[in-house]
Amino acid sequence: MKTGAEFMLRRVFNLVFCLLILFNLAACSKKSKSEQPITTGFSCGVEVSCNDMNVKGRITRSSAGTLLFEVEEPKTLNGLTMQWDGDSVSLKLFGLSFDVNPENIPQTALARSILNVLDAAVGMHGEGEETKEGLVTKGTASIGEFEILSDSKTGDLLKLRIPSAGLTASFTDFTTEKPS
Repeated sequence: MKTGAEFMLRRVFNLVFCLLILFNLAACSKKSKSEQPITTGFSCGVEVSCNDMNVKGRITRSSAGTLLFEVEEPKTLNGLTMQWDGDSVSLKLFGLSFDVNPENIPQTALARSILNVLDAAVGMHGEGEETKEGLVTKGTASIGEFEILSDSKTGDLLKLRIPSAGLTASFTDFTTEKPS
């Protein structure tokens, strides 16, 4: 028969053993890392400035190589929708839809630049630098060097810069699509 002291000693030993395991697990756990920029599966407002051109609208990106850009400003282009499917661009305006050569329309160059940068950033993991503004990810795309600023906690895009193109984009109202 066990005495009360043996029973109590066994309980204390088990408690100390459990605490040691918990401390070891906590010491081995990963430090929280910054979220990488979300480059697919999102929709957001965007303001793009490139040299003397300013365009405002909404972009939706479901997968790499695709982009839907709905223009709100300038007023002369309000309602214009540009959609990339990976290779070609189709424009929709006033119910009319037609495929175009993206080289012929300057506004498509803005969105195509964003598309190229987001495609280049898809494979980048752990390459960002934490700053007080957020996570800064730098890289190179076909258009040149780029810099993406994203929220370090959520991965939401905040800004994008392509210095060689004189392009800056600011993102707002960022929402991610739920995987289906």
